Parts: sequence; structure tokens; C-alpha cells
Amino acid sequence: IVDADTLAANAVTATKMASGVGGKILTSGVTGSFSGSTGSTSFVNATTFNVTPSSTSSKILIFGGIQHVQDSTTSWHLAVYRDSTEVFERSQWKFSSTNRNFGILDINLLDSPNTTSQITYAIKVKKGGTSGADGFNYGGHYLWFEVAG
Repeated sequence: IVDADTLAANAVTATKMASGVGGKILTSGVTGSFSGSTGSTSFVNATTFNVTPSSTSSKILIFGGIQHVQDSTTSWHLAVYRDSTEVFERSQWKFSSTNRNFGILDINLLDSPNTTSQITYAIKVKKGGTSGADGFNYGGHYLWFEVAG
């Protein structure tokens, strides 16, 4: 039994906890929003943000969402990059025969950058299919935290 006297006597300390115990939020949530349009079949930046982890064991937790209005493309894609490395990707395919589609994709990412140097995260979008005049308009938001590893 661990009671108040035991805790007060420092009998339970962080060094006695099992390794890998973490999960403490180290930063307050940092938010942002973005919008734009593209007809590119290559990923283009929708937004970027910089993070400097306080420890190599820190995790970066990213939540976000993007909404789009798609013209006559066959698919659209969302990715998150850490510097030049893709760490997350989702796609949505056209689901009807009309020329106007609406959709939402979510970002739920727990990244392990293993550095204390500044890193740049980029949320990127592209359309699928072939290049041409059609494309899509998008808008979105994100929220990130640094979490103890």
C-alpha cells in the first residue's frame, strides 16, 4: 500500500517508475489553419510549422482535418512531412459521377522524431489522376503537442 506518508518520504520516485512511462503533455496545444486550391499532381505545401523537441524521447502528437471541394478529379491526397520525410498519408477517391464532390480527411499522428533540433512539419495536398485544369479547393486546421516519451 502506498499512502501519503510513503509518498511524502519520497519512496516512490520517477527513477523507480518503469522505463517508457510517459505521456505527459510538455507543451500547450499549438494551433493553426490554412486554405488554398491546387490542380497539382505533385504534393504542394498547404501549411508548415516548426517544432523543437525538448528531448530525443519526445513524441509529437498532431491532430488535424482538411475539408475539400473537388471538381472532376479522381482522387485527392493529404500527407504530413517531417522535414523531407513523409510520415503520414491518406487518400480519398471520387465517390459519385457528379463533377462536384465534398470530403473530409483527418490527421491523427504520433511521430517520434528522435531529435532536439528544430524540425519542420508540412501538411501537403495533391490531386490524383492526370494534370489539367480541374483541381480542388481546401481548408483545414491542425493542433500539435509535444508529449513526453
